Amino acid sequence: MEELTYKDLTEIELDSLKDIYISSRVDSMTENDLRKFVREIIIDQVKGTVGNAEEKEVWEEIKEHFSQDLTNKILEVKTKCSKNPKLELRSPEEIEFEKRLTLLKQQQEEKLSKDMWED
Repeated sequence: MEELTYKDLTEIELDSLKDIYISSRVDSMTENDLRKFVREIIIDQVKGTVGNAEEKEVWEEIKEHFSQDLTNKILEVKTKCSKNPKLELRSPEEIEFEKRLTLLKQQQEEKLSKDMWED
């Protein structure tokens, strides 16, 4: 019997299957798994910004989140960083994300270099 693929489904069927998958996946996760997953997504969104438009968007989210406490948070960060410029404010997940991002960039550069020599 031939294996089914996403191409065997209509767009509506595939979308419905995705909804079922999302619900099932979330329902099967523990609270700790959910927190870890959400942290990774937020790290990707916030730390993976590229360009002024995305940076402005994240800045607006930060302002909205901290609201009245934003000034205090900025002063806190400035104080910590001025006391110890080498202070690592990133979580282990953020550090791992940076490593993965660097590796991905290296792989893309290697592929580009390889493609350039093959032509």
